[in-house]
Amino acid sequence: MTKKPKEKHEGPERFDQHMEKLRAIVDRMERGELNLDESLKLFEEGIGLARKLFEILDHSEGRVEELLESMERIPFGRAEE
Repeated sequence: MTKKPKEKHEGPERFDQHMEKLRAIVDRMERGELNLDESLKLFEEGIGLARKLFEILDHSEGRVEELLESMERIPFGRAEE
C-alpha cells in the first residue's frame, strides 16, 4: 500500500505577499503601457497568484470549520461548585 503524499499548502502568512504582488501586476496592466507578450506573461503570473490566494483561503476556511466543530464538543456550562 502506498501512502498518499500530503498536499503542500502555503500558510496564511504568505497571503499578504501574494496579494501585494497581484495588485502590482494589476496596476501595471491597467496602465496599458505593456506590449501583448508582456501583458500575457503578467496575466499568467496573476492567474497563478490568484489560484494560490484561493487555495490559502480555502485551506484557512477548512481550518476554521475544524476549530468550530471542535468547539461544539467543549462544554461551556458553569462548573459545579
